[in-house]
Amino acid sequence: MAKQTITDPRFPQRLVIVAGTYDGVLAGWDTVEHVREQDKNDIELKLLRRNDGTHLKLSFAMAAHEGSVRCLDISTATSPSIPVKHGDSSEEKKTEKKKRKRVDESKNNEDDKVGEHSDETPEPGSLLSGGFDETINVFNLQKHNQTGELKTPNDLGSPLCCSFAPPSSSSTSPSTHALVGLTSGKVVLYKKRDWSVQHVLSGHDDGGVQCLAVHPTGRMALTGGRDGKIILWDLMKGRLAFVHKLPSRGKGKGRKETVNHIIWSDDGNRYAFCYGTKITARDVTSGEDLLDVDLPGRVNQLAFIGGPEGLFVAAACDDGGLPVLEVGQLEEEEDANTRRAIMAIEPVEKVVAGDDRLKCIESVAGGSGFLVVIANSGGVVSVLDLEGA
Repeated sequence: MAKQTITDPRFPQRLVIVAGTYDGVLAGWDTVEHVREQDKNDIELKLLRRNDGTHLKLSFAMAAHEGSVRCLDISTATSPSIPVKHGDSSEEKKTEKKKRKRVDESKNNEDDKVGEHSDETPEPGSLLSGGFDETINVFNLQKHNQTGELKTPNDLGSPLCCSFAPPSSSSTSPSTHALVGLTSGKVVLYKKRDWSVQHVLSGHDDGGVQCLAVHPTGRMALTGGRDGKIILWDLMKGRLAFVHKLPSRGKGKGRKETVNHIIWSDDGNRYAFCYGTKITARDVTSGEDLLDVDLPGRVNQLAFIGGPEGLFVAAACDDGGLPVLEVGQLEEEEDANTRRAIMAIEPVEKVVAGDDRLKCIESVAGGSGFLVVIANSGGVVSVLDLEGA
């Protein structure tokens, strides 16, 4: 397997995209070509992988679930460590330390050769997928094989959302656990080592856990449900820490809002969530709303993007629009009711049906900080650079 070097500074050295479909298929694209021995002579795959000058190549496509794919997440690969056995002599320990030093030096030399991309890009590790068939599949993205399959605990329903903990965006430590939100309203915390259940967290009603986001430290997580609740979980103790209830709507104020998506910023100091047509971003320390806007169309998912120019939220909307809104403190001369924003993709001025709906958006780690991956209901997956916006 040979790496493909990307010279465009907007892109990270390694980019892996995985998408799930309504009919249970997982498709992956990668900047590193990987061909299994049994697929080398497959003419159809050769055509799909033809060299057309693009960075991303089709890496795999497989049927993974019976029914729709509900959620996906990718962990970063852990660096191979050199074990030191208990009872080793001091000389053996010194030898192991020298080995580690040589490994570290070789990594540093490789980084020096990269040039503009001197920061090491994390390699993809495991892929977690949850489906309507109440199964959770685990795949190794380096060897391109399935390493496990789990059934959700009895009577807890189908997975709706999932995340590794700490998440792949974390630079502090590798993932050791995984969280899965279910249609029963429960959140299951798995140990990644053997996929045993460590905790079953209760807090949402049986409408289901619509979304979840693990803090970059991996110590806490936020979940949003169809019951209008946003819950903060203490993952170290396996218990509920705080509940925020969204205001009900409707004539009798009895209709609960559904939290469609929730995300943390990379530094863990801010989080954002969306429900209906509203987007809210908050500061963790002060609890202050940094952004609170109402858009013309329903908001399906959010992504934090940004760089030296500031922090922004990009939103995938049901009307096909992709607004980008600034998050943060206003300048002294600016009105408190205004926010700098731009519509990167204009909404469709008609009753939206089928292909135009933007279903999901994900920020790309590394590169310019303004890259996002979006997918619409027509099955088109795109990589966009929103820095110009």
